[in-house]
Amino acid sequence: MATTDMLPLDRLLDAVRALAPLIRAHAEEAEQQRRLPQPVVTALADAGLFRLYTPHTLGGWEVEPLTFYRVVEALARIDASTAWCVWLASGNPVYVGRSLSDPGAAAVFGGDPQVVTAGVVAPYGRAVVHDGGYVVSGRWPYASGCQHSTWLFCCCTVYDGEQLRLTAHGDPEVRVLCVPTFQVTILDTWEVSGLAGTGSHDVVIEEVFVPETYSGIFGAGPLPHSTHFQGLLYRYPFILASALPIGALAIGIAQGAVETVMELAQTKQPAGATTLLREHALFHVRLAEAMAFVRAARAWLYAAVQQTWEAMQTRGEVTVAERADVLLASAHATRSAAAAVDLVYTTAGATANDRRSPLQRALRDIHAVTQHIATAPSQYESAGRMLIGLPPLQSRILL
Repeated sequence: MATTDMLPLDRLLDAVRALAPLIRAHAEEAEQQRRLPQPVVTALADAGLFRLYTPHTLGGWEVEPLTFYRVVEALARIDASTAWCVWLASGNPVYVGRSLSDPGAAAVFGGDPQVVTAGVVAPYGRAVVHDGGYVVSGRWPYASGCQHSTWLFCCCTVYDGEQLRLTAHGDPEVRVLCVPTFQVTILDTWEVSGLAGTGSHDVVIEEVFVPETYSGIFGAGPLPHSTHFQGLLYRYPFILASALPIGALAIGIAQGAVETVMELAQTKQPAGATTLLREHALFHVRLAEAMAFVRAARAWLYAAVQQTWEAMQTRGEVTVAERADVLLASAHATRSAAAAVDLVYTTAGATANDRRSPLQRALRDIHAVTQHIATAPSQYESAGRMLIGLPPLQSRILL
């Protein structure tokens, strides 16, 4: 491990590099078991990679957003499913933790470094007000990493008896509630082509009482009296901090695929050819095109993220146009990454069609990433609306 006088980014990237052989050795097992193998989870936790956005006061890194993006990309170069689980678990303090009371935040995100969180932000559940808390029921899909998590958070609409509780603006009140995973039923539903190792099964909670301490208003800023979530990171727009790093994850998949095909080209002799793939003009063209997609996407996304962070540092806020730039850059990055993977997959020939090939996995993983709501075609519409001065489609989240 690196010495403690190194910058957090350097220390974290060193940790990722050190874990690369272990992650690669278990990648096939992750695909077959449809979850991260426990040795990988334990090693990630030991390295602090599930605690990137956890506050310093709770034993976390509390890294700046661009560091978060770069660590996610570095992991995705090795294995997309591992990066996906780290991205989501490490982002949860920004999504969830800042709305919890100090005791709740400490219980969920502090303490044992092996504690990992998972959850679903869509409000598919129902939380009925009960003495000192809420009785929660519901079913949530896509709970990535649920099988290796200690706590699972869920979002619910709130009811007083049978009466839907409304906010001051007349919208349904949505709360996030944290439940120990042993009180959750995990349904074996994750049968997919891409990101198979993420274990994104459905989860069910049936009439579980959740004390008020372990709940908060979803999307709210840090509580005024919070000890742990007063840093600048927790006032930064949480969608930019925690959702849009999916663009960096996509870039990582594509960069890993480019590196794989460059290595393959050193030894592969295409059928009917007398020279290695590395000598072929078409390979040179496709490799250069793929690299251009990756580098251009990375440059725009990281510049946009850094601009918004500097805006927070100097002005204490991020403008609508700056938010639109990150949203558009992230959506664009996933599409550019998919184009790059398609290019190198095709260029590699029939070798890439082997199910155990890293290029085969990259192809499936990157196209699973493009299906995520954070980079859906509707996000282009939202970004365009924001750039022209109109509210985005999901104004309560993006503004």
